[in-house]
Amino acid sequence: MNSSHSHPGYNDAGFALGYRLANVLPHPVCRFIGSTLALASYHTQHRAREALMKNLHQVTGLTGAPLKRIARRNFQNFGRMIADYFYCSNKHEKEIRPLLDEWHGLDALRQALAQGKGVILVTGHLGNWELGGILLALDGWPINVVTLEEPTTQLTMTRDAYRKRVGIRTIPVGESKNTFAFLEMIAALKRNEIVCMLVDRPYGETGIPVTFFGRSTHFSSAPALLHQHTGAAILPAFVLHNARGRYNAIAEPMLDLVTLPDRREVLAVNTQKIATAFEKIIGPHADQWYNFVPIWP
Repeated sequence: MNSSHSHPGYNDAGFALGYRLANVLPHPVCRFIGSTLALASYHTQHRAREALMKNLHQVTGLTGAPLKRIARRNFQNFGRMIADYFYCSNKHEKEIRPLLDEWHGLDALRQALAQGKGVILVTGHLGNWELGGILLALDGWPINVVTLEEPTTQLTMTRDAYRKRVGIRTIPVGESKNTFAFLEMIAALKRNEIVCMLVDRPYGETGIPVTFFGRSTHFSSAPALLHQHTGAAILPAFVLHNARGRYNAIAEPMLDLVTLPDRREVLAVNTQKIATAFEKIIGPHADQWYNFVPIWP
């Protein structure tokens, strides 16, 4: 699941440096470096900062100095999250697990899998979405992560190898792969596995209008479409940075999805249900919602 390709450092050189530093420096030092570099980006990356502030204004209603403070904190949290990503890339399970304080909702996930039709875990660019998949895979859950193709082939291979190391299967999507990727997702769900998807920034032609924090934007309709084809349950799930410097993971109950004669209408209704579920989690954690591109037109 991709971060913001437009964010500084999202390239081969940036990732190579991040992996190298995480391999030789203590974790707190890496976090400090990540936070400091991200704060520098807040001051220099004007387009990303302005896009983020407009997004955060829509979510929080803040303006002026309070909006700037939450935007700065957002950049810093993003830097710490990236540092944790690199930290996990070369650490053993016993070093990764302490990053998580609490898991809420695993029973809901078990109940969804018990139905035998697979589970679609939907999440957004919030908290540390990669860590959730890693921890589930380490516990033996069958995880498939849907991700956009990376900006370069090398970066695609690097991130794929990262996930394979902990038992995660990657399903890449892009202009040349959408049909095949969709079939892969269906196959995984029919094997009663978990498919994880970022849906708050749709890819390709998957976007469908929803009302989100009072304004119209687009979410990916892919989860609702997969549900139509497979009957798989859809659960929102998030991994959020907490006040202790670690993370809490949340799997929400299965969404109560509708069945309607009009297939386009049912896609719209069920995708709106996802957007509505996201609002109650993103609202209180806007300083961890990392969207450096405009969400609302």
